[in-house]
Amino acid sequence: MGVALFLALAYSQLALLLLLVPIFSAGSITIEKEQRTLAGLLTSLLTSADIWWGKFVSSFLFVLLLLVTSLPVLSMAFAFGGIGPWEIFSATLTTVIVLACLSAVGLYCSSAFQHSVHATAVTYATVVAISVVTAIVFFVRLQMYESAHESISTRGWYGIPLNIRAPMYINPFFFLTASFAPPKQLYPAWVTCACVFIIVGAVAAILTLRNLRRRGDL
Repeated sequence: MGVALFLALAYSQLALLLLLVPIFSAGSITIEKEQRTLAGLLTSLLTSADIWWGKFVSSFLFVLLLLVTSLPVLSMAFAFGGIGPWEIFSATLTTVIVLACLSAVGLYCSSAFQHSVHATAVTYATVVAISVVTAIVFFVRLQMYESAHESISTRGWYGIPLNIRAPMYINPFFFLTASFAPPKQLYPAWVTCACVFIIVGAVAAILTLRNLRRRGDL
């Protein structure tokens, strides 16, 4: 019962936070454009990196605060057994990486669009693409592969060809699922997912800085 409760809370928490991330991050820079204060911000003593960091921290801390406040609820699973500190830690760390990546993506959308509604819509579309579309593509391709070849159900996850399971490495729910493995089994699934999310977040940050510098040169 403790395991079932923990899994339900962990997946529900991630889904809720995925819905909240675009609200806090996608409007961080567009609101400056709408209020015509971005030009003054870019001509101040702050560098583009300082502006990005301030916007990132302010948006990320909102969802991080929600995550921290939910930890006592997750810890309720201790009372029913089957869950230890490692599962709580790994699930929390995984959720933090996902939220940081999507906050960076939301900031990029905020720097690329003029209005908050457009940036928020594109950020939500990105969340749906990585969490829903990737799962649909995976299961459709898996069914097609199984119909053309022998069943792979007995060979496990790594019995699936890499080109079929590759989309799941950007799926936040699969990333969370991989975090439930024992520490010695985190590689390669969890480590691969972590690297993918960190790279996506870093690329989004670099593109956001480029957009801010371009505006500063105008």
